[in-house]
Amino acid sequence: MKKILILIAAIILILTACGKKQQANKNIETIQKEQGIPVRVMEIITSTFKQDLSYNATLSGIMETTAKAMLSEVVTAINAKVGDRVSKDQVIVTYPANSPAAQYTQAQSAYLNASATYQRMQRLFEQGAISKQDLDNMETGYKVAKANFEASGKMISIASPIDGVITAMHINPSEMTYPGQDLFTVSQTHRIKALLWVPESEISMIRRGSPASIKNNEQVIAGTVTQIALALDQNNKAFRVECEFNNPISVLKPGTTAPVSISIRNIANAIVIPRHYITGENGNAFVWIMENDKALRREITLGETNQIEYQVLSGIEPGDKLIIHGINLLTEDVLVRVID
Repeated sequence: MKKILILIAAIILILTACGKKQQANKNIETIQKEQGIPVRVMEIITSTFKQDLSYNATLSGIMETTAKAMLSEVVTAINAKVGDRVSKDQVIVTYPANSPAAQYTQAQSAYLNASATYQRMQRLFEQGAISKQDLDNMETGYKVAKANFEASGKMISIASPIDGVITAMHINPSEMTYPGQDLFTVSQTHRIKALLWVPESEISMIRRGSPASIKNNEQVIAGTVTQIALALDQNNKAFRVECEFNNPISVLKPGTTAPVSISIRNIANAIVIPRHYITGENGNAFVWIMENDKALRREITLGETNQIEYQVLSGIEPGDKLIIHGINLLTEDVLVRVID
């Protein structure tokens, strides 16, 4: 008997709760019917529709070169580090002067000897003691000895090919190198070059001189498209495109990657709507407009898109109130009220 009473009480509680829930739901529906469905609206204005193409690009200095080893030899000294500003012909890496491969000592001796002999022959020529041909022969030997000495010096003293900043150091002191090995990279970083690969389907939309931009944290840096390849790269199956950007305070770093956007279309005085405010049905596009406190569904004609926004060609006008919140609750001609 006790169990039966407990069961009856439980059923009564469940029925009471359901009844209250139905009453609450009914109250919400009644409120919405009397006061309107709560919505947020945005007044439609004209703006500039922007269509961009975005790519990941590899950055490098506007001019960049990597010095290479010419000897199988041990590095004796490195005279600069990454980040140092260097001048053209400044010696960065050195090897032993007595390196057998460079033959620097022999070349130096030959040059000094040829220089002294040439100077002596010049004096003799001025005194009329030797012929012009004898002097010319000696001058040729002197120039050959000088060229050999300079070439040998460049093998043991590796200098920077350009003015710039050391952006990479590929070796350490006391390391053995081999001919052709990368030693260091020098870049001119006051301007940055961005290399990107554009698929065949998009290359026709890009023009030399098109505006480009890089977003670095919260900073947007403007640049331009400077080079567009005329032929498809067979390895990347895309077209090589280069953009250039000013970089006066070295915000952009060579060797890094960055997102680059290229502007391909700007349409002034356009009605632009974010795509998530647009609904679709049977291939047609619609938005909800508030007019006289009622929700009205308007069919619109779409133009260009940048995957985030659409250009609207017709169906709505500047000054219309676009419903942007509460869309899923709306039906045609239903009463609505604006909330903050």
